[in-house]
Amino acid sequence: MTTGTDAAFAAALADHRAGRLDAAEAGYRAVLRGDPGHAHAGNNLGILLRAAGRGSDAVACYRQAIGAAPEDVAIRSNLSCALSDLGRDEEAAAAVRLALSLNPAYADAWFNAGNLRNAAGDCAGAAMAYHRALRVNPGMGEALSNLGDVHKRLGESSRAIDCYRAAIAVRPDLPQPFVNLGEALKGQGRVEEAIQVLQDGLERHPGLSLLHSNLLFALHYTPWVPPEVIARAHAFWNERHARPLAPQAKRFANDRSPGRRLRVGYVSPDFRAHACAHFIEPLLRGHDRAAVEVIGYDMSRRHDAVTDRMKALADGWRPLAGLDDSAAAALIERDRIDVLVDLAGHTAGGRPLIFAHKPAPVQVAWLGYPDTTGMPAVDARLSDGVADPPGATDGWHAERLIRLPTGFLAYQPLPGIDALPVPPALADGFVTFGSFNNAAKVTPEVVRVWSAILKRVPSARLLLKSGAFADPPTRARYVRRFADHGIAPDRIDLRPHLPEVEDHLRAYDRIDIALDPFPYTGTTTTCEALWMGVPVITLAGRHHVSRVGASLLTRCGLPGLIATDEAGYVETAAALARDPARLAALRRGLRGMMERSPLLDHRGFAAAVEAAYRGLWRSWTGAATGPSAA
Repeated sequence: MTTGTDAAFAAALADHRAGRLDAAEAGYRAVLRGDPGHAHAGNNLGILLRAAGRGSDAVACYRQAIGAAPEDVAIRSNLSCALSDLGRDEEAAAAVRLALSLNPAYADAWFNAGNLRNAAGDCAGAAMAYHRALRVNPGMGEALSNLGDVHKRLGESSRAIDCYRAAIAVRPDLPQPFVNLGEALKGQGRVEEAIQVLQDGLERHPGLSLLHSNLLFALHYTPWVPPEVIARAHAFWNERHARPLAPQAKRFANDRSPGRRLRVGYVSPDFRAHACAHFIEPLLRGHDRAAVEVIGYDMSRRHDAVTDRMKALADGWRPLAGLDDSAAAALIERDRIDVLVDLAGHTAGGRPLIFAHKPAPVQVAWLGYPDTTGMPAVDARLSDGVADPPGATDGWHAERLIRLPTGFLAYQPLPGIDALPVPPALADGFVTFGSFNNAAKVTPEVVRVWSAILKRVPSARLLLKSGAFADPPTRARYVRRFADHGIAPDRIDLRPHLPEVEDHLRAYDRIDIALDPFPYTGTTTTCEALWMGVPVITLAGRHHVSRVGASLLTRCGLPGLIATDEAGYVETAAALARDPARLAALRRGLRGMMERSPLLDHRGFAAAVEAAYRGLWRSWTGAATGPSAA
């Protein structure tokens, strides 16, 4: 290397470290023009390009650098990461194997090998690789955090929590362990602890919108944070993360004709076997293609048969997983989408900051997240008058609330699975209450009220099913919670997640009455229970998150199963348990009630949504007043 090349590389590196990425890229390329074999410049340029989402260009840089330094383990390890980003997992695995053959004591390569094996579903192989990385570098917080992810996938959430805490202890500068620890604690029903961890993480990493979104989501699981406070928290998220991205005086190239066919884009990580898919698919299937052209923007790398069905229902399909928020927004704007719909909000895999860039003239929130996005950049949120009573909840939203006339959901049940024709209590000799909601919703307050129901019906049992109950310490903690309220362990049956959907639905054959948790009520679980002939008792609160159960039951003609306070909730459940004739009639009739309800009128629901889109579009074009907010 010449002195001039050294100076040019040093200048490019300084720009890179200072965040002057355009200057750094130009500097590295200048070095490589003068010295194509400059391995460090090629490697660093690859790192820069990969971080910018330019994976193919990064791979080319790494390969050029390897040509100059074939025994450089770090460059080969980096190449494996870039190949993995592009979904070229076999090539990535080969690259990392070669790196480890050159240096079996390179911790980063073992870490990358663990990530590849984890992505392939090889939990044992991933754990082995992370342990090898930690043997070389015990302070590698990334490996501890990802080892926690492996334990979580295996249902060992307590071991996962230990890993996340260890990662924070050795690397408090890493944000991901805070995210993971908060989610794991929430998943065990330890919501207050989760909120505290997420708040601590946010103090250390105030600019991380994902961590902040997870905190917003967690606030909905506890009854101790009122909706007014949650609304302010969303507004603060917007000020910190979204508003600085808002474009000034945005102009769109869209044809402003008010009555033309609209291009509608749906943005989601859940175009796959997922709870939200039961509600997304009916809308896609019910759309009038003369009125709307549907484009799916898929944020997930996971695809399955459900993905294939949804792609077949769309007019266009765009993967967003490899693009950052700015690039994703630019792609959407180039597609000239008229109405862009966020199906995830602040939930797992959601990318609300895409919407902060305002890539479409009309932006709408629906379905996945039970609250406001917090962003005025989103024009409207679809709901209904039961989930969001007029006047009561409007002030908690940055968006305009549009209340659809027959409910804000349509449901697609799994075909071919019949409901048990009689309540199991007839054979068991006792009533079984149950809930298949995730344990995060079964907070200490819920345990207290459900215990009161079991005391009112002394012969009854309670069956709970959640992925969290695969973890023995979590099961023991819930048994103790009920015991603290005087409920004997033999009355509580805690079961883990069942991977097969048919087995999951058949488990409703063991339940007579489903209990909806609160304040975060069920959605998919409520629809599944009703479809399988199991009545659901819900407690309607003030906030959307606590009123979805009431909305679903109202649409099915079951207002008598909706309570408005804890005492009424306990009494409604106990009275139904003491009425075997009514239980039997509901078991026979619930599926028919659902079939006749708006929940299964997919075309009618799609028409209502299309009317809302059309009203918003006309409002934007100035052709007419938008849809009523009432």
